[in-house]
Amino acid sequence: MKLNLQQLDLNLLLVFDALMRERNLSRAAIRLHRSQPAVSNALARLREQLDQPLFRRTAKGLEPTAAALALYVPVRQALHLLQAGLGSQETFDPHTARTFRLTMNDYAQLRLLPGLVTR
Repeated sequence: MKLNLQQLDLNLLLVFDALMRERNLSRAAIRLHRSQPAVSNALARLREQLDQPLFRRTAKGLEPTAAALALYVPVRQALHLLQAGLGSQETFDPHTARTFRLTMNDYAQLRLLPGLVTR
């Protein structure tokens, strides 16, 4: 199984996780709030990146291959670590926050920033 992390779209791992949980393309799409074709396309892209088939279609839904089963636990752990790390960030409350950071390109700085600063 080959994987280039620099080219990996993390959304593909979310799709893989949903497919492993649901074992059904339509239910995975509902879980992810995406269309069924979008989930199918994401699965095809992940399959291409890994150069491995991940599921077999059966009458009962999707059956994971040995490659998918081997990948599932590490993917779940990685997603959990990302959620724990990113979820621990403080949330922005506009009623109590005294500082915040704006990121914008040069054009936006020239056009928008002066008006924001005067407020």
